[in-house]
Order: sequence, then C-alpha cells, then structure tokens
Amino acid sequence: MRESVPLYKQLKAELLSKIRNGEWEAGQQLPSEAELATLFAVSRTTVRQAVGDLVSSGFVIRRQGKGTYVAEQAFHSTATTLYGFAEELRAAGYEVNIVLDRLEERECPEDVATILRQNKNRRILYIERTAHVDDLCYFRETSYIVPPYHIDLAKVISQRLAYDYIYGFFEQNGVRINSGNQTISAELADETDCSVFQLEPPAAVLAIERITRDESGAAVEYSHVRYPASRYRLHLNLLRHTD
Repeated sequence: MRESVPLYKQLKAELLSKIRNGEWEAGQQLPSEAELATLFAVSRTTVRQAVGDLVSSGFVIRRQGKGTYVAEQAFHSTATTLYGFAEELRAAGYEVNIVLDRLEERECPEDVATILRQNKNRRILYIERTAHVDDLCYFRETSYIVPPYHIDLAKVISQRLAYDYIYGFFEQNGVRINSGNQTISAELADETDCSVFQLEPPAAVLAIERITRDESGAAVEYSHVRYPASRYRLHLNLLRHTD
C-alpha cells in the first residue's frame, strides 16, 4: 500500500474495488473486522475507518446484530414524469412488495387540511405503508388521501384497496392525476427509521413531502416519505437557456 495515502483510504479503495468489479455482490455479507484485518494485514481500527467511510458513502450498510452487507444499487428518479413512490421503484426495474401497516378513515388533521385546502372535519383516507425489495425496506410512507365523494370508504378499507397503487386507485375512480410538487430534505434517522431500514445511528435519511393534484389543480393527496439516503438517488436533466 502507498505510504503517501492514509492506510484506511487505501483499504477503502481495495474494498470498493471488490464491490465495483462484482467480487462482492449486492446483498453479500462482508468479512468481519477481524477477518478483513487479517486478510489485508492492517489493524482493526484501520478496517473500522475504511468500512465506516463505505457506510457513509452508501456502498455498504450495517444491520444491527447481523453484520455489514454490500448495499443494493440506489435507484434513480427523474423530475420529468410524476410517478407514485412505489411506481418509481417498479419503473426502475425493482420487484416491490408493499406492506400495509395502517389503512383507516379519519378526520383530516388541521395542518394537513390546510395543505390540502380541505375543511378540518373532512373525512379522508389515512395510509401507512412500507416498500420492500428483497429483504430491504426502501421507504416508509404516510399518506392523507382526499377520496372522491362517491367512494364508499368502508368498502375501500374492508377490501384493503388503494394502498398498493395509490395513483391507480384515483384513476380507476375517475380522478385524473395531473401534477405534483415535492420538497426533499436530509435528516438524521430516528429510532423508527433505524429499526425499519436496518440502520445503525447516526445514519442519514431523505424525507420527501409531496402534494399531488388532479387535472383541476385540486390537491388530492399529501404524503410524507422517508428513504435511507443510500437507497435513493435523484437524477435530473438540466438545461441552461441563454438569450
């Protein structure tokens, strides 16, 4: 290893090379700290620093009580087409399993009612769900849906409708989704994030707030979604116009 470069950075490069050339595949468990220290003839402190850098960069993830694994490749999203969050993953080629944690009718909370421009006693659909690819959770979402007035909410809830393809649910019931706007911010993972996403604190998550509108411009959904930072990457095509 080169003396001019810190030892842990040299080791990081060696480990990253094994990931990029496919020697260590996505989902594969890395050797233990002790095994890596022996394999590369370095101290466990050096191993810990190198692996810590890979975790921060999103190339590997630590799972509490299990070890360190090569991370799945983060999916890319574009800003040109409006997809539901699960649709984004499916459009990227992932086989997604949606787990419904809660689906119920409730009064719209005052702050959400303001966002959706609804009376605070308006009955809405409240959904909590998580999306999984293989054994990893890619996002967890809370959604407030303004249902069409002709919808039987009791039937929707009893038949567990609307939770898998939310935009499809709207469109099947005569509501054409037209546009949306969202805000993305970086936050530290909370206790629930660490548990659901199998993260070790401190870890970063991306929090997304989205308002979805129908073709009349009316807001029909407000959602709050959280992703582990290593499993979400936003790709934008940018164009500069000059006069």
